[in-house]
Amino acid sequence: MAKKTATATARATAAAVAEPAKTDPSAGGGTAKAPPLAASASPSVPPRQLNPVTTHFEFMGPHMSPLVMLAMAAVPHLLVLACNPTDGCTARWLTSTPPQQWGSHVANFVAHTRLWSGDAAAAVVGWMCFHAALYHVLPARRVAGTLLRDGKTRLEYPLNGFADLVVTLAAVAAVTAVYGPRPLLWIADSYPAIASAAVAFSSALAVALYVASFRKRSGSQPILLAEGGNSGWPFYDLFMGRELNPRLPGGLDLKYFCELRPGMIGWVVLNIAFAARQGVDAMTTASSSSSSSSSQQHPFFAWVLGVSPAMWLVVSFQLYYVVDALWNEAAILTTMDITTDGFGFMLSYGDLAWVPFTFSVQARYLSFRPVALPAAAVVGLVGLKLVGLWVFRGANGEKNRFRTDPDGPACRHLKYIRTESGSRLLVSGWWGVARHINYTGDLTMALAWCLPTGFGSPVPYFYMLYFTVLLVHRERRDEHKCRAKYGKDWDRYCRLVPYRFLPYVY
Repeated sequence: MAKKTATATARATAAAVAEPAKTDPSAGGGTAKAPPLAASASPSVPPRQLNPVTTHFEFMGPHMSPLVMLAMAAVPHLLVLACNPTDGCTARWLTSTPPQQWGSHVANFVAHTRLWSGDAAAAVVGWMCFHAALYHVLPARRVAGTLLRDGKTRLEYPLNGFADLVVTLAAVAAVTAVYGPRPLLWIADSYPAIASAAVAFSSALAVALYVASFRKRSGSQPILLAEGGNSGWPFYDLFMGRELNPRLPGGLDLKYFCELRPGMIGWVVLNIAFAARQGVDAMTTASSSSSSSSSQQHPFFAWVLGVSPAMWLVVSFQLYYVVDALWNEAAILTTMDITTDGFGFMLSYGDLAWVPFTFSVQARYLSFRPVALPAAAVVGLVGLKLVGLWVFRGANGEKNRFRTDPDGPACRHLKYIRTESGSRLLVSGWWGVARHINYTGDLTMALAWCLPTGFGSPVPYFYMLYFTVLLVHRERRDEHKCRAKYGKDWDRYCRLVPYRFLPYVY
């Protein structure tokens, strides 16, 4: 799943090992400079070798794929059921209601919650079209991705995701200045219906891409399929993604487009909408006890003054995360999501529904359950965020410098072992501390997102739980891939760097 998807993007912008691209061009991960727009002169790969049949299964295998998809699709609404202004966020109905009445409670919730609307569906479709248009019209530096398995193709990608974010935020500010907070309040109040529309859209997209992957391409070469999504089990391949790089006429790369743009930027807008809901409610409460005019008469500044420090922390921390991902958009071109995974339900739903509607749970919680933070707590949370960022950026920066110029002045102090394939694996610096030390930084930042919500409910910590499971699973995938690639050299590396995330802990 994305991250980040985001990058997500469950954001997976780092590989398990730090290797120089000069000695191992096939190594994934990092933010090394993209290669020039050139094609290799290597001969075409035979079709049987180009698209091998998938024999290694993940996510509980092909028989469980339908249930996995249904469970994932239900999560955004289960979070609403578990935490909402009516029932609170402690799920007290689970303890105060006999089990035989739980079904009635859920039915009552569904009956009184607007789970679908035409306006929400139109908003989701319009949102996708808006960003697809920006993908094409905004100025972009075009770079090439990694060499594909056919041995001759490098796909071209436009780097204009950050410009997309700037244009979107400018549009939000303009609409708010003209219409006041009403559009933002509609987004916050229509969250369940918008989530339903996003789930439906991403699921339909996954089905359409699965069907389209069986089309015939003109010429001798078949469509390039993902090595993990060509099993012949329909539901499993639908989930994992069968086609590796589906593109629309005109050049829109669907997997790359969805990875960081509609979902990640949508997450930011949802957070702003929840901040507006909190601010308007706070100012309305304040104005009801005084003769001052209501916040609705002050279209922008009044509700901003009602936003709590806890909300500001959540919104700003997560905004930085998205800004960082889009500013370093080229980094995703070497991630597993782009180079290895097909574009199916896992990434489509993960990018377009899971990321915006589960990653925004802290802001949604604070929108109707404000938390008062003392100044010392604010300072401590900012410090925790900076520590996580220091570890994350330090580890990735060191790895990228080593990939780009392993013999340069910035890397001369680093120790490494050389594998039989000629690759170099770092065993000092950040990467001598733990084999996936960048994930430790990521998890530290994730904790800083959750702590501003206090300890009144476990629901805002869903992201921390999910992200831990995601990174542990990704770490296991990385380990499996590297052990298969490096063999006994990887065992030697693990003896030198025995810890995965944190020394003496894991």
